[in-house]
Amino acid sequence: MENRKVTIADVAKRAKVSPASVSRYLNGVEGNLSPDTADRIRQAIDEMGYQPNAWARSLKTRRSGLLAVVAADLSNSYVPSVLDGIDSAANDAGYSLIIGNAKNDQSREAMLLERLHQQRIEGLVLQSTAEHSSGPLRSLMESGIPIMLIDRSVDGQSDLDLVALDNRGAISMALGHLRAQGFSQIIYVTDPPDMASSRRERELAVMASRSSWAAVRVVVRRDATPAALVEAIGDLLTDSERTAVLCSNAVATLYALDAIQAGGWAVPGELGLMMVDNPDWAPYVLGGITSVAQPTHDLGRQAAMRLLHRIRHPAIPPMEMRLPGQLIVRKSTQ
Repeated sequence: MENRKVTIADVAKRAKVSPASVSRYLNGVEGNLSPDTADRIRQAIDEMGYQPNAWARSLKTRRSGLLAVVAADLSNSYVPSVLDGIDSAANDAGYSLIIGNAKNDQSREAMLLERLHQQRIEGLVLQSTAEHSSGPLRSLMESGIPIMLIDRSVDGQSDLDLVALDNRGAISMALGHLRAQGFSQIIYVTDPPDMASSRRERELAVMASRSSWAAVRVVVRRDATPAALVEAIGDLLTDSERTAVLCSNAVATLYALDAIQAGGWAVPGELGLMMVDNPDWAPYVLGGITSVAQPTHDLGRQAAMRLLHRIRHPAIPPMEMRLPGQLIVRKSTQ
């Protein structure tokens, strides 16, 4: 038997039961099996090293034990911790992950979703690159596959669950800190907001606060050249008003650092700098950059837990969970 794969029939023969009894045991249907029979089957499986065929089993039970995750960009410092949280909850529940990388490309995301439609996944966690629902996403929804959005919503799909940062609360926290530190002018640096609802929410929160500041300027990062930000800082920087640059995420902060270096401004001192993000390098640049940290691991874990709950209870109403950020004060806003 060492030279061939152990079968259910082999296990049944060793345990002195029928193959049907072994099949019921493997599929978790043990109600009609006596404790003695179940023990004999378990012992035979252990002794013979039997490995069930997961694919064949999934065809019978309609359960594959697979969850899929499609991330907008795996190179983003935000994503690994989110994935770790998803994997933690999935592993606790006995699920494995299939991970796809959209690389901030809507057509690539659509292709990944089309491929997943052919897989036997039980659910999907999606950090979408698309502002609006795509055909492949709608096809997955129509097929009954539970979908959990993370980080950002998709316009027109309010019937999908969402776990995300409380973006308005995070901006309010950041602005409150800057005001308490004596800053009166804000330059907000963001990526194009049409690519993600989270960016729109943060920018809208900044704009809603305009009346309480001497000046608010929004700079949208559209390429790697920081000329627009250099100009904005130069226009606002005065001796009478303290100016801070608030960045929507780590990538926007790198753009701001290029502009600050190009202009030769001192941080802290001439400028304040802060971001809604907390990458690994934040404590080490300019003596530490003040951050509103996202609870990335918790976001991932909660998304997976809510998805698993949706798999077990498909008829429950759509839910939205917003997690708060955490203010981490460092030298850049002194």
